[in-house]
Amino acid sequence: MRIRLLALGLLLAAAALHLGVTLTARETEASAQDAYRRARDARREVTQRLAAAERRATARQRLRAVLASAQKGPGDEVARLRRDAIAAARNAGVTAVRLEVTRGRAPVAAALSLSAEGSLPEVSALAADLPTLRAVVVESARFDAVQGGLSLELRGVRPGGGL
Repeated sequence: MRIRLLALGLLLAAAALHLGVTLTARETEASAQDAYRRARDARREVTQRLAAAERRATARQRLRAVLASAQKGPGDEVARLRRDAIAAARNAGVTAVRLEVTRGRAPVAAALSLSAEGSLPEVSALAADLPTLRAVVVESARFDAVQGGLSLELRGVRPGGGL
């Protein structure tokens, strides 16, 4: 009988130890896993924001290099039109700008091919700025709806003769 009581006491002690230590350890483990999951998600979010910021910084650096080369370049109409188109795009606030400026044949000093995306006011400001303030004769302009706004594909020329 004494051995049975001792065995029952040991069984109760083992159950208490199990409930006291093992279950508490499992709860601690679960909370630690949740904390790890939250930290991992926060790290991913910070990494994504950092990558986006680095892409923006790289794009700004490229734009500065283009502006610097356009300003330091020769004083011909191609460089002036490139500089003017970049300034117009910057002032309008459009994104995804693709620009090509080529030398024209008389009576055209330079030809411009520009595409950009933005909101309606931004794209409208760009389309209005080029012919009115930058002396670009628009040959064609195409507006298309894209996710989040409009896209503009514009082709134009700058006449020669001191404009």
